[in-house]
Amino acid sequence: MVPAKDFSTNIHTASEKTSLVRHTDLSFADGNIVILAGPSYFLVHQGLLSRHSQVLEHLIKSMDPTPTIEGRPVLSLPEPPDSIACFLQALYDGISFLTYDEPGFTAVANLLRVLTTYKVQRVLRDILRVLSTFWPTTLAQWDSRECSVTSPDGVYSPRPSLPHPIEVIKLARDIDAPSLLPSAMYDLSRYTPSEAAIGIFKPQAGNYIGLEESDLLCVLRGREHASRYFSTFIVNELEGRSPSPWCLCRNETGPLAKGACQMAFEAITFELLRDINGTVSHRTSDPLYAMTHAELMQTGESTSADNPSPMRTCEICRTEFASAVLAAKEDFWGKLPGWFGVEVPKWG
Repeated sequence: MVPAKDFSTNIHTASEKTSLVRHTDLSFADGNIVILAGPSYFLVHQGLLSRHSQVLEHLIKSMDPTPTIEGRPVLSLPEPPDSIACFLQALYDGISFLTYDEPGFTAVANLLRVLTTYKVQRVLRDILRVLSTFWPTTLAQWDSRECSVTSPDGVYSPRPSLPHPIEVIKLARDIDAPSLLPSAMYDLSRYTPSEAAIGIFKPQAGNYIGLEESDLLCVLRGREHASRYFSTFIVNELEGRSPSPWCLCRNETGPLAKGACQMAFEAITFELLRDINGTVSHRTSDPLYAMTHAELMQTGESTSADNPSPMRTCEICRTEFASAVLAAKEDFWGKLPGWFGVEVPKWG
């Protein structure tokens, strides 16, 4: 993306120059070019800029060198001073100063947009590599991400550790990073349709930001596909499920003990259909979580020898069901790009 403004015009009156503020940290005594962004300017090095960005190299070569600040030629850029400061810091110091949680995401997103504008590919790839651990292309990374924002008592609290998925979707569209979209859209699909449609309130701007209509429709369609898949999973893998032929309860003498695994599958089915777990865990529409939890419910500890957990199965039945859950989750994950209408070359 080439910057929309004509940066080769660098005309600054005397009154304008007196109101300019030199950036204290990103200005160097041996710098040979001034980058002007709004009322702030940065005294930096042409060679560094040109090495990282052919777009900036072209702008530097084509600019008028006559107007100067502190005796150096001036290149005016249209981005806000904070975004340019972040951009220059990434070029000089690397990206270790960035944070990828909700409070830090605005700076990350603004930086990525500037990097895309000036085609600074190496730094752009480095940041996207970090973001991909939170908005991944593999199921294993997704499970790890979900565990990292779930408390020991099972409460799911993604904020403020992670930015809102609407912000990630909008960023991915702006910088053409489709690999972030399926997981971000799946994340948003777990919200209610009204929440997805309204968007999120940004106190700094004093308004709501939301998705483009086309992306909102993609999210809602994907949500419907995911819901149908989960319903099919319940029917195929839980409803009327028989114990394993090698079930450890098959040789029990008492009828209740002999049918323990069968009753456990029925209890789990009922639990999932009531969606009690989703309500308790604040995850009301999350098939991946629900499938995993259906397996975990089978390991529930008995309160006493005389009062076994109604959802606890024997190890053989649990292992067989765990294999079915893993296969279903992998199949589910592989379908996400198609469900949300996104093409991702390497997914899963």
